[in-house]
Amino acid sequence: MTVFDYVFLAVLGLSAAVGLWRGLVSEIMALVAWIAALVAAWQYGDVAATVALEGLIAEPAWRQIGGFALVFVLVLLLAAFLRFLLRELLKAAGLGATDRFFGALFGVARGLVIAWVVVLVGGMLGLSREPWWANAMFSPPLETAVIAAKPWLPDAVADRVRFR
Repeated sequence: MTVFDYVFLAVLGLSAAVGLWRGLVSEIMALVAWIAALVAAWQYGDVAATVALEGLIAEPAWRQIGGFALVFVLVLLLAAFLRFLLRELLKAAGLGATDRFFGALFGVARGLVIAWVVVLVGGMLGLSREPWWANAMFSPPLETAVIAAKPWLPDAVADRVRFR
């Protein structure tokens, strides 16, 4: 095993542990919250900049950035509160252990996606020729997954991915 393998296992294990700790509902709520926060900030950042920050920030560009950040953070805080309430409801219903088990599975899936992205970028940068990568136990299956996904990647990305 090489450094590649140890880092892969660490990412997978850490992601699974976080999923186990937070539970599936919290993990999915967090993912939805980030997407909702980005969409809301994109849609309503200018309104927040005008309504809440007009007298506080004189520079329009900084006011727009501040409005985006304000909406983004408020949506994340609201989602965190809802996530807390939902987690307490699951505990009260006796579903805490099940939620955590499926959270760990979600964490493993997230870890695999992270590893896939790292291998994709590594394939674009030519890192697969390095000994710590070429001799790794887990690099061949991850490279195969990246190669299998090449038809769905943008041409500019897919053309640059090369292994060995």
